[in-house]
Amino acid sequence: MYSWYNCGQLSGRGVRVDLLQFDFKIFQGVLPLREDSLFYVDWNGWRQMISRAGKKMFLSVLLATFLGGLLFCVSPRAAQRPAAPSGSERRTALVIGNAAYDTGILRNPVNDARAVAKVLEELSFEVTLRENLDQKQMKREIQSFGEKLQDGGVGLFYFAGHGIQVNGRNFLIPVGAAIEHEKQVEYEAVDMGSVLSEMDFAHARLNIVIIDACRDNPFARSFRSISQGLASIDAPAGTLIAFSTAPGSVANDGPGENGVYTGELIKAMVQPGLKIEDVFKQVRSAVREATGGRQVPWESSSLEGDFYFLWPMQQRSVQTASAPPKSVPSAESDHPPAGIAGESASRGETPIKALKTWKEPATGLVFVWVPGGCFLMGSPKSEKERSEDEGPVHEVCVDGFWMSQTAVTNAQFRQFQRDHDSRDMAGHSLNGEGQPAVFVSWVDANNFLQWLAGQNGGQYNFRLPTEAEFEYACRAGSEASRYWGDDATRACIYENVADYTAERQFGIKPVHECDDGYAATAPVGAFRPNAFGLFDMLGNVRTWCSDVYGVDSYVRHDRNNPQNNNESMGQSRVIRGGCWRGSTVSVRCAGRGSGLPNNSRDDLGFRIVREP
Repeated sequence: MYSWYNCGQLSGRGVRVDLLQFDFKIFQGVLPLREDSLFYVDWNGWRQMISRAGKKMFLSVLLATFLGGLLFCVSPRAAQRPAAPSGSERRTALVIGNAAYDTGILRNPVNDARAVAKVLEELSFEVTLRENLDQKQMKREIQSFGEKLQDGGVGLFYFAGHGIQVNGRNFLIPVGAAIEHEKQVEYEAVDMGSVLSEMDFAHARLNIVIIDACRDNPFARSFRSISQGLASIDAPAGTLIAFSTAPGSVANDGPGENGVYTGELIKAMVQPGLKIEDVFKQVRSAVREATGGRQVPWESSSLEGDFYFLWPMQQRSVQTASAPPKSVPSAESDHPPAGIAGESASRGETPIKALKTWKEPATGLVFVWVPGGCFLMGSPKSEKERSEDEGPVHEVCVDGFWMSQTAVTNAQFRQFQRDHDSRDMAGHSLNGEGQPAVFVSWVDANNFLQWLAGQNGGQYNFRLPTEAEFEYACRAGSEASRYWGDDATRACIYENVADYTAERQFGIKPVHECDDGYAATAPVGAFRPNAFGLFDMLGNVRTWCSDVYGVDSYVRHDRNNPQNNNESMGQSRVIRGGCWRGSTVSVRCAGRGSGLPNNSRDDLGFRIVREP
């Protein structure tokens, strides 16, 4: 065995060295030690076993090694630093849902556990999901979970089911527990303290414990003393403990598919840019409102740094100020612009690779180089919700091009047209400087492009993308109906689309079966980019393309760089992409739409291509 150190924990009380092991083969020929010259140091008990090595030599080696270990090992909790962008730090979760109790069967815990596991997987957690475990199984899974956490990163434990307190100690109830009085709880249940101890021992950078187990005590009739809910508990260092209701209170199992608490939790976790404390604040407010104040979630935290389930994408530099400096020289770069791919490039997944970018100096609009290639354009007849104008599927090849990383924002468009008004939607403003400019016609967009070319001294030609370029850029190498796959229920992780928020606010139907948190337009770049580093390709706002629209345009396409300019087919221009009111029909890379050149809408904007 070769293990230099399992780093101790630094605290105000001193240093705890949990394990100190040597491979003595390293010292052979240097020190007169034999393989049987093992020693063990327990700093708590001050016990020592020293064999044939001389005492002075042993103490010298021990002191040097110990001091070296202090320099080499810094406890992950010694300086609680902010969570690294997701994808660069390991995330491990154990999710347990117990419902099939002999006494006090529950309706929602298994559904809750499955829902939480699904969301955590979307957020790049390595998830172990277990259902209806007995005591032995629970303890085995908790021990295995602790072993996984020793690899570092962030650990999350979630339990839904029955939980009770006895003499101030909290216990999670396994399936099959035979409990007739308080004394048996200790032997039939799982002490919540054992979960905390297992996680604390692993020294992960950050631990999260979520307990939705404060329901009625199913064994209350046989207990001499009855305490509702769970007991208050102090979180160990580097840990946040979240309970579905306050200490001594009882949680609502919920009338629907999920419990009230977990139902709100899975919505809040996928909101971009929320610190973990803000996630639970949002959950607390929502649960309090949903239960009329009868249930108020509670947390105990000893966190010092920040952690995001989803990195704050909306704070990127692509959201420019209203007056970006015009003196900034334009430059191409092989590195991600600050705050874009340099942060987490996704709502929970591996960051995108380094991009070749260019920042337009007049507006600050960031462009990404999209490498040329060939792909199958259109949708097969087997694709769900396709339209006839999306076929036939045909191979298309496009040259490489520069595409704006986001749609043009209000702030950027107002540098061209100062009085531009994107209006509002039923009281929800669409006029924020970082929001995409809408109520922009095809004619308006082309006028902006001419102005932008002038701002750059005619050095570059700017235009709308062809629909072939748009679909190629949207797919980013994917052959699925959406760049993340075919599952429409995952849309809210990637895009601002018609969702439960839009349904609640505006009555929009049909909607995606998810909640992205925005009723109307979101700031550009607030969601996950695709593999080319492009944001909002299937959400927020649709975008104008340069092509004339034709139902049968594809039969007229050339293989290389196709574009339909035949105005004898009509005046309508192609519209591509999804939007904040877009249903599953339109939120697909092959989806096509059209509009007259002078038309404008609250869900239609534009993005730009720069010709090399």
